[in-house]
Amino acid sequence: MNQPFDAAIPYPPTGEGAVPSALRRHRRCPAAAAKDPAPCEGPHDAATIVDRHGKEVAGCVQHCARLLAGLEGARVHPFVPAHHALDIYSKARELPPFAWEIGR
Repeated sequence: MNQPFDAAIPYPPTGEGAVPSALRRHRRCPAAAAKDPAPCEGPHDAATIVDRHGKEVAGCVQHCARLLAGLEGARVHPFVPAHHALDIYSKARELPPFAWEIGR
């Protein structure tokens, strides 16, 4: 039950044609799945999730927990602060994989 890392590019373009700052505030973290409607919780780089193949993605605590619940063999990066790691593992334990598909 692996979830693709299909979130929007984490850094908006700059210069001509760039996203206005009012819209930039509402961008979601890279760990957010494209179909997941849940808003980010905290900084967009609060934690990093590592899948079983070693691919890493940074994200907020909320989306890292949702991602962790849907990936087999994934873990929180060892350098993530302990309070964020504990929050992520606690939230992920209570979530089914792909929680947004059943309205959670």
